[in-house]
Amino acid sequence: MVKQNNESMTVDFSKAVHETERVNLYNFGYEKSGTVKGDPEIYISFLNRIVNGDLVEENYKGVSDDEKKERREKITLLEKELEEVGVSNKKFEEEIKAKEKKADDYKQDLLQLRESHNENPEKIKSESFSPFKFSINLFILIMLSIYLFFFYVSATYKALYIDFEKVADNIAQGIGTGSVMPGPYELAEALQYNYLLFLVPFVFFAFGWAFHIILELKHKVKFVFIGLLVTLTFIVDFLLAMLIHNNTEAAKELMGLQTAEWSSSASFYIILSFGFLVYILWSVLFDTLLREWDKRKISANIKKIIKHLNKDIKTLEAKVTPVIEIKEQIKNYREDISTVMHGNLKKYIDQFSSGWISFLVPANMKAVKERCINLKKDFEEKYQIKPGIVKVISRR
Repeated sequence: MVKQNNESMTVDFSKAVHETERVNLYNFGYEKSGTVKGDPEIYISFLNRIVNGDLVEENYKGVSDDEKKERREKITLLEKELEEVGVSNKKFEEEIKAKEKKADDYKQDLLQLRESHNENPEKIKSESFSPFKFSINLFILIMLSIYLFFFYVSATYKALYIDFEKVADNIAQGIGTGSVMPGPYELAEALQYNYLLFLVPFVFFAFGWAFHIILELKHKVKFVFIGLLVTLTFIVDFLLAMLIHNNTEAAKELMGLQTAEWSSSASFYIILSFGFLVYILWSVLFDTLLREWDKRKISANIKKIIKHLNKDIKTLEAKVTPVIEIKEQIKNYREDISTVMHGNLKKYIDQFSSGWISFLVPANMKAVKERCINLKKDFEEKYQIKPGIVKVISRR
């Protein structure tokens, strides 16, 4: 008879296992224990139902169907948001990896540059920036620029706007023809005649800039261009010196003084040298100065690029949206949907067990009673069931 009841109970349990059954656990335990005569195996099956949330107290608190529906909708929205954030983050992460690779490449270039200089100290002189050389070149270049500016203003003024009477008067007084370098009053006179004279020096500065640009060309034809540029500059300086010489000699001729050919005039060669040779020196110094500055920019630019890339990487990293919170929220909502009980799980097991064991009070049921008590202890240790309020999640 007991065997039949056990089989019947097993069948009933298998049918009810997928349903949440609300009962008074003490009374329910006493009743079922009486039905199966306290069978320990059936007892354990009921404990499993309690843990799984299939067997709950009458007044248990769970999540309502409306709340579960609301959470499903939120899960759908969060999953969509998670997908969009994932696509966006993937794009940012790809950009970060690309910039990190670039930064690593530039760091490697900078390292190779330093290693190359360490291996070949002589190479440092030709490739490394020298603040001392740069400062000396800059100072001399500034001085020569000032000199050339006033020289070409004076030379152009004396060549194109000569006052023969004044020159003759100076010769008569023994003052001479005046210096190629103008005094303050001569600059004022030059400005009165034509203020555009102050633009003439910049024509020669432009020749010097062209000299530098041509030297940077990789083609062999650059030497032809340099030759033409130097020749053109020489011709202009030669003509200026020739005009100044002719104007001076014409003034001497008016005074009835002996004149000289340009080829035998020392002043002619001095004017030509002060213009053309200083211009060549200025062009060389200007080219050297720019090349020295370019040496500085090699390592400085690499450092700036690396700094800029690191800044971009930090900006992109700030744009990456953390997904941990979204995933955690989805997990919590899923748990809420699967929640079958909020309560004291140990208390529920104790209530059911008290009812179950109460039926086993007779002396002839002592062995079954002790077996059930031991099974309860092992069950609680296995699932680490402790006192306190817990949320039971369905394991189905």
